[in-house]
Amino acid sequence: MSISQFNLKPGQRAERKLLITVAEWSEGEETPVREILGTRTEDSSIEYNADIATSTDILGHNYTDINKTQPQQDFDPYLVLGGSKLGAYLNDIRKRNALSELSDFTMYIITAFVGTDGNYEAEKHTGCTITYNSMGGDANVNFPISVYFSNNITNGTVDKLSDDFKFSAVEAVALKANQSVAVGKVPETNTKTAEQSLEIKK
Repeated sequence: MSISQFNLKPGQRAERKLLITVAEWSEGEETPVREILGTRTEDSSIEYNADIATSTDILGHNYTDINKTQPQQDFDPYLVLGGSKLGAYLNDIRKRNALSELSDFTMYIITAFVGTDGNYEAEKHTGCTITYNSMGGDANVNFPISVYFSNNITNGTVDKLSDDFKFSAVEAVALKANQSVAVGKVPETNTKTAEQSLEIKK
């Protein structure tokens, strides 16, 4: 399997806005709701929290084994803002003390510095947890949250960087590419219909 390269010029730094975390959840039987996290949050990183075991053999050689990672991302501040769908949903859970609902989120990590316009790489984690850590602050109400990623990952791509994106799993993307070649499409653009492609060949 080939390694995806960064879509950056040599030496160009990736802007922080190109690493996007998106929460998705369902309210009852309604269509899933999404929100991009990070509004008014100045600094946030995904911490992988590796579980590491070290040992030394009888020859004096040191070995390090990584048993697992437990990815986590904190958003502090996470201000109570008008129009925040996730903030309102978490506050409703808080009022009802419905703690089990905190572990029923799907999270997306979009790496927009990998891929092309309309075809950005992304990871989909199902069965994730979001916790609210406190509520209060000084001038504004802060409601900081922590995201715990499940590591139940499906790799794929998204077609845009807004919250109404379409996620396509890697298997589906590969199948689509193979079908495109079979009918004479150009995989790099993937914009022409099969009929248009056949007309071009004529």
